[in-house]
Amino acid sequence: MGWFVGTVLLLALLAALLAPRLHRLEQDRRQRRADEHYRKLLQAATDHAITAAVRARLAEPVTDLHITIPMRVSVGDVIARAHDDFALEVPRDHAAAMLRHRLIFRGHARWPDLITDAFDDEEDQTP
Repeated sequence: MGWFVGTVLLLALLAALLAPRLHRLEQDRRQRRADEHYRKLLQAATDHAITAAVRARLAEPVTDLHITIPMRVSVGDVIARAHDDFALEVPRDHAAAMLRHRLIFRGHARWPDLITDAFDDEEDQTP
């Protein structure tokens, strides 16, 4: 009977010591999931803004074959799209970073007629 009480006390002590750590692990897991969800929504909003800019460029009538209509997409477009589509408030630096990433990933960053302010913040930070 004495070993049983000792075992129960040991398990109770172990549970009391591990409970805060398990709670912290659960909080960390939830925060990682929330961060990933935020990143996915921001990426979707950015892709929507880029797609809208590409479609707007392609919808322009061609009147002169020597004039290329530029593609315009701004950080403000991403912020507005995130707010309108997902009711997501996005800081300007997050929107700019995601816009830079998605323009590069989708190959639009090399377009000579791209007009964007996504790279302006990056240039200001270099010493």
